[in-house]
Amino acid sequence: MKPHVLRYWEKEFSQLQPVTRRGNRRYYQQEEILLIRKIRQLLYFEGFTIQGAKSKLSDRQFVKDTTSKIEIEKAQAELPLSAEQQAKDTPENLNNLKTQLKEVLEILK
Repeated sequence: MKPHVLRYWEKEFSQLQPVTRRGNRRYYQQEEILLIRKIRQLLYFEGFTIQGAKSKLSDRQFVKDTTSKIEIEKAQAELPLSAEQQAKDTPENLNNLKTQLKEVLEILK
């Protein structure tokens, strides 16, 4: 996602409140990433308007289901790295991580 789109969504969707740090850098938590993905799906793939997506996300149960532990685990499963692999900084693991991060960026675009 482009930064200006995320900033606009932060204004429109009150559920998106990333932590801001020095230099106005934003840090999104897992739940917020899942919400961003859901907003993207609603707007770009399901044809919702901003207002329609807002009303869909105003349903607390919908948001709870979208950001549930199961959904977080599904999102984490997309980037499978064992604890041993994470601990090793081998070029192979770094290349694997780089590839996975590129895939995540493509998903979020």
